[in-house]
Amino acid sequence: MKQFDFNNKNILIVEDTITSSRFFDAALSRTNANLFWAEDAEEAIKIFDADKIHLVLLDINLLTTSGFDVLKYIRKKDSEIPVIVQTAYILSGEEEMSFKLGANDFIAKPIKLRQLMDTVEKFLGEKA
Repeated sequence: MKQFDFNNKNILIVEDTITSSRFFDAALSRTNANLFWAEDAEEAIKIFDADKIHLVLLDINLLTTSGFDVLKYIRKKDSEIPVIVQTAYILSGEEEMSFKLGANDFIAKPIKLRQLMDTVEKFLGEKA
C-alpha cells in the first residue's frame, strides 16, 4: 500500500466508539499527521477552537450531542476546512443531511482502510 504523508497536518477525529478510534489511530498514526481526539461534541468544539485543525473526521452519532451540531458549529466558524462525515447509519438520510450542512465528504462504516486514506489524501495531499 502507498505511503501517505500528512506531515504538519492536524486532524481532529471526533469518535466515541473505541473500535473506530483504534482503527483511525492505526490508519493515521503512520502518516506523520498530528491527531487530536474528541469523544463528544463539547470536546470537539474546544479542540477546534484551540488548535489549527486542517481536517475533521466527524462521527454523526455521538452519545450526547449530534455530530450535526458540531458540523454546524464548524461551518459557522470556518467554511473552508474539510469535514469528512463518517457513520454507520446510512439509511436514515444522514448522507444527504451531511452534505446539506456543509460536509465535504461522507464515508459509511465499516470503513475500508484504502477508502479512508484516499479520502483524507484528497483534502490533505500535496495536490489538494
